[in-house]
Amino acid sequence: MESVNELAKLLEEIVKDEIIKGLVLISKEGKSESMVILEESVNKDKLAASSATLLSISSQAIEKLLNQTPEYILSFTQNNLIITLPVNSSMVLSALIERKKAEYTGIENCINKIKKVSEKVALIVEMSEYPKKGLFMNIRNALPEAKTIAILTNEGVPLMVHPAEDAITISGMISAIHTIGGNMVPNEDSDYSVIAGKEGLIIAQQIDNNRLLAVAIPKKVKINDIVAKIKMAVKESETQSVDMEGSA
Repeated sequence: MESVNELAKLLEEIVKDEIIKGLVLISKEGKSESMVILEESVNKDKLAASSATLLSISSQAIEKLLNQTPEYILSFTQNNLIITLPVNSSMVLSALIERKKAEYTGIENCINKIKKVSEKVALIVEMSEYPKKGLFMNIRNALPEAKTIAILTNEGVPLMVHPAEDAITISGMISAIHTIGGNMVPNEDSDYSVIAGKEGLIIAQQIDNNRLLAVAIPKKVKINDIVAKIKMAVKESETQSVDMEGSA
């Protein structure tokens, strides 16, 4: 996995820049693929999940309001600047930068610097196995009959939905249904929910602490078989991520 090692080395080299405190590469499914964070106080998992969510929401907003796609997103905190931008159709890059140094150096200069990093990452990703793996592809391969596949946050924010029509409404409804079902019996975690129609099913499955997966599929497929395939696909995607991290 030479390309994966190359990617990790690139991020480590970029973070040596005195104004960059960290870089995170995330799949649009919300899964961290590679990160280098120098700031110990930063919650790495939260930064990764938030980056994918932020790009997803921003994409929906700018498409509806301006009929455009996001070039980059700037998030200012008291001490930091986070620059988030799409690397390609499946990856997101976030950079953590010290705010005072960014403002002294120039925000535009920082943006251009991270854009160049993104371009280098995109070239490496294009040559690697990253685009070919992931939960969405695993589910699509395991359940080719599925009419809709949705990966979303517990709060109902769409991360990846196909087909993408009305993704925000669909994700919100699925999250609400799954949450209500899980709260019907106290002190028990929700596993999965099933909505049955005359000819089809919608199954919502908890992926991890932060994300849900929903699949709309014809009713001719047995529920137990669908759930088993979903859990196998989730496990496979986790194994893929571990293999990538272990090779870096």
